[in-house]
Amino acid sequence: MKIALLLPRSVIYPSISFDIMDGFKQSLKNMGLDGYHEIVSAGIGVAAKNEEIYEQCEQFLLSGTDIIIGYMNPFSAEFVHSLFESSGKTLIVLDSGYHFPKFSKKLSNAWFISLQGGLCTRVITHKAIEDGFRNFAFSCSFYDAGYRPSYIYAAAAEEKGGSIVFNHITALKRSDFTLKPLTEFLEKEQETAVLATFCGDMAEDFFAGSSEKAGNYKVYGAGFTSDETWLGKITYPGYDWNAAIAWSKNLETAENKTFVNIMNGIKYGKANLFSLLGWEAAQLIGLENTEFDGMSIQSPRGKVYINPENGFSEADVYYATVSKDDDTGNCLLKNIRVASITETERKGLERNIEYIRTVEANTWLNAYACLES
Repeated sequence: MKIALLLPRSVIYPSISFDIMDGFKQSLKNMGLDGYHEIVSAGIGVAAKNEEIYEQCEQFLLSGTDIIIGYMNPFSAEFVHSLFESSGKTLIVLDSGYHFPKFSKKLSNAWFISLQGGLCTRVITHKAIEDGFRNFAFSCSFYDAGYRPSYIYAAAAEEKGGSIVFNHITALKRSDFTLKPLTEFLEKEQETAVLATFCGDMAEDFFAGSSEKAGNYKVYGAGFTSDETWLGKITYPGYDWNAAIAWSKNLETAENKTFVNIMNGIKYGKANLFSLLGWEAAQLIGLENTEFDGMSIQSPRGKVYINPENGFSEADVYYATVSKDDDTGNCLLKNIRVASITETERKGLERNIEYIRTVEANTWLNAYACLES
């Protein structure tokens, strides 16, 4: 089979394209399929220009490609899907879960391997409510404000009897970054917890800033806010905080140990969310699979199931505590355990997605975490 990978670019994760490709190839090699498939690739920038993605897909399909794998958002997948319908070929979308799909009917020739960012957001909101909080300050970067967790936090909190009582969005320019309004509010309202969504260096800025008043911060974060690639670089802010995550390098399963050992054997840090997506794509394809409805794989993050009703992957979400790495003084994930509320919150997320389809709601179009300099 001929397989093409559409690879994005990101200044936050400069190795993203290499990680996806390496995860894909190493997964095939681990299954004994090294060299079995013809593999080609093309760059798609920050995956924001649908016409560019369409053109690349068309060229690959015309050259006899059987499967195209791309890190993009569901809007782009819907935009290019007609090419796959007309050619009878397969599209695998590597998805952050930070966008909501507009389509309500499953795309016949597209399947989505998702990091479930929106689901993680609902799960951690449940944890905050379970811990006794009802009032929340929402804090995010200007960048993160344009994705769906900003809506999910508010919707999930209200559904569970809580509310967002303060909103804090940091400035676009890093030089203008400040947490002063948030800190001043928390000093007065000490029974208020923070629901946070930041990515990469923006998360680093948030936790560096919050360390000055560590005693006032009770933080709940999800998805990329608690990504180990960046946590390992972020100085411990002086307080532990709670996270909901799709995967951790510290999951104690045979599949995860194999994945981490193989990927970090190439280069330390190579075992990450993006190489995980590439690894899972290869697991789905195996020898020559091209349709994945109802299929399950045993991934480094546990069982991953492809829901035939919508074409999206489903997997457990994990709770974790972000704490101090005594060796480095930076952050690490510990106390990782399955969030038993995952499937209930998945139903809640479906309601959130359906609601957004009925209203006008803007969003950034680039694939999440893919940024130009």
